[in-house]
Amino acid sequence: MTSIGTTISSAADLVGCNGMALFGKKNPNWYPSVVKKDDMDGTIKVQWEEDKKFTMRLPMEKFRPDDDPNDDLIGVPSIFGNEGGDY
Repeated sequence: MTSIGTTISSAADLVGCNGMALFGKKNPNWYPSVVKKDDMDGTIKVQWEEDKKFTMRLPMEKFRPDDDPNDDLIGVPSIFGNEGGDY
């Protein structure tokens, strides 16, 4: 498991990490998931939190660990809405 400030250098570093993964072709969206396996080719196997199903061969770039301090998940709807301001 990685911790805040840890650099992710390979898919093997992501195994066991909880985070958000991008899913969908026409209207892709970010969903909670956990990395289950490094496919050793730049892709990973993820398990989706909601339905516990798996997706194999997800490109590593489509996964963002929960503890990634450099990630703002552009395109993910904010739970605070779009009005901005202090939270």
